Amino acid sequence: MQVRIWTSSFIILGEIDTFKDERLTDYIRDRKDFIAVTQARVLNHDGKELFRTPFLNVASRHIEVIMPGE
Repeated sequence: MQVRIWTSSFIILGEIDTFKDERLTDYIRDRKDFIAVTQARVLNHDGKELFRTPFLNVASRHIEVIMPGE
């Protein structure tokens, strides 16, 4: 599933692995400390791309907003 994640410092665009028909809300609620994001693009809040990486662990406590991506 494509996602967009906002933290206080970054916007993260990428993919998370979910089960078929699993809702994003359920996925987030079931995860503990970190969310694994693949094919991640990290941007600042002005939209400037800072870097790309094939894998990024995002600390759940830093997520302010998460939504399905496009």
